[in-house]
Amino acid sequence: MQKSRIVFLALPLFMALSLFAQQQQQQPPDLSKVQVKVQKLSENVYVLQSQGATAGMGNIGAFVGDDGIVLVDAQLVELGPKIEAALKTISDKPVKYVLNTHWHGDHTGGNAYFGKSAIIIAQDNVRKKMETETDRRITNLLLSLPVITFSDQLTLHLNGGELHAIHFAHGHTDGDSLVLFSQTNVVHMGDLFTNFDPPHFPAVDTENDGSGGPQGEIAAAEYVLAKAPDDVKIIPGHGNVASKVELNKYLDVLKGTSAAVQAGMDQGKSLEQLKQEKVLAKWEYLDSPPIKTDVYLERLYKGLASQKAGGAKSGGAQ
Repeated sequence: MQKSRIVFLALPLFMALSLFAQQQQQQPPDLSKVQVKVQKLSENVYVLQSQGATAGMGNIGAFVGDDGIVLVDAQLVELGPKIEAALKTISDKPVKYVLNTHWHGDHTGGNAYFGKSAIIIAQDNVRKKMETETDRRITNLLLSLPVITFSDQLTLHLNGGELHAIHFAHGHTDGDSLVLFSQTNVVHMGDLFTNFDPPHFPAVDTENDGSGGPQGEIAAAEYVLAKAPDDVKIIPGHGNVASKVELNKYLDVLKGTSAAVQAGMDQGKSLEQLKQEKVLAKWEYLDSPPIKTDVYLERLYKGLASQKAGGAKSGGAQ
């Protein structure tokens, strides 16, 4: 009887501690010590990176024209004042446009800050996802939603240059675009390419809803490698500014892992069988939170399966 009383009394304490732990995990990152660093990449193009947060945030590309600034992605609304202050160190022009590479809140959260005066632009599916999906980093949806959307490509003309956005389906999400800073050697690839140190697995199909997959990221990487100048400076969605060398390595991983998983699928093997066989053992050096080997394998498997199903429904048309 005494043991039962001890267990009974300890249970509420255990539940309270568990609840506290869950609440701590759900707390947003401490942004008070974040510093926004600016790096010049060409005459009119800069990259802004936030350092010191407990969670990674997307890189911002900035084009400074004679009539205003264009931001490619906008990080978080809480960092709006710091981003704005960093921009003031390179130009006194206002932010005129924000062009989102995809819909995730670490890239679109700042729309709510800059959308008070700037025009938000993105691919069609970005607006659709923001209207229907939940991301706590996206606040004030009215200000955050793109007001101009495009299907395949868009060119934004400004005094001093232009930006060209190209949509790649079945990538990190279903609304990913890369952005070419025309007349410069800079391209922003969003999360179609990440360049962490140490390297991670590619960020394919984060929703596992069939919208993403490896083909879009492969196509985007091949496009940049074929079309961009050899001295291109590549702004990744996360991580360090890269060259074709890093992008080639990323592409090799995408193609190699996709081929290994597809070969197993062609043999009729299930996801669990491929996990047990450690089909991605060759690439386990990329195993790192939040994309551990089995997580990447699951995303790759589902992305490849959904694209095969989509091809069958459309008679194999791409």
